[in-house]
Amino acid sequence: MHREIKDKSRKALLVMSSVVAVAALFGIYYYLIKESLPAIRSVGAELFLSDQWYPVWEPGEYGMRSLIINSLIVTVLGTLLVVPISYFIAIYLHGFASKKEKGVIRRLIEYLSGVPSVIIAFVFLTYLSPVFPNIGIYSPQNLLLALIGLFFLTIPISTVLILESLDSVPRELEESSSALGALPLKTYMKITTRAALPGVLNAIVLTANRIVGETIVVLLLGGGAAMVPAKLTDPMKTLTAAIASEMPEAAKFSIHYSALFVAGLVLVVFSTIFELTSVMLLRRSRR
Repeated sequence: MHREIKDKSRKALLVMSSVVAVAALFGIYYYLIKESLPAIRSVGAELFLSDQWYPVWEPGEYGMRSLIINSLIVTVLGTLLVVPISYFIAIYLHGFASKKEKGVIRRLIEYLSGVPSVIIAFVFLTYLSPVFPNIGIYSPQNLLLALIGLFFLTIPISTVLILESLDSVPRELEESSSALGALPLKTYMKITTRAALPGVLNAIVLTANRIVGETIVVLLLGGGAAMVPAKLTDPMKTLTAAIASEMPEAAKFSIHYSALFVAGLVLVVFSTIFELTSVMLLRRSRR
């Protein structure tokens, strides 16, 4: 009887936790949509079709297309920069590093993942940003500097996730490949990676999700210009940077205030898409 009560209590706690989590998610969406409606009604399609983001003008301009494009550019370029290097680091740790070496490197990577993003941004802003004007680049904060900061911020989590996926592959598959004469690197890249593909793809999705939601690095290193950069050394501004820099100064319940909630709603939609993709990949890997 005592065991049954314990079991029912655990189930009740699990149900309550699930209900609270789902309610919180729907609550966030409801609040964002509610606060976004004034800007959507007042500005309309111009919110997503115009590049003119000048909210302090009179009348204000609230076109955030460039901010959305910049967020996507940063996410795509950052993921393309981080994932291949993370993958080869994970391959090395999985198949070529000794047990002691693997433990040391993995611990260092985990320590790096614990460094606050503001510290990473501050270091690059202090020591790397002043170098750009000296080599003929007009903007000391730009897309390239933001990508470098995002690289050091996200490479630990990407490497660990890919490594865990590779380590979960049964050794028998690799031993069978080696018995047929395949070289170790070919085995890890062809056999192990294919077997761990859902986990690797999940790592890519989570890395992209981490980048699209990052704020302080792109705020301090991106340059803060609401324009689509034509080259890597141009300044830019993302949705997260706009929210972080402008929300404290926006008059409450103004159109500017509401437009920033629209930016937040777009970010949550992006994040939800990434999360749903991640869940689908994980379910596929369990089959």
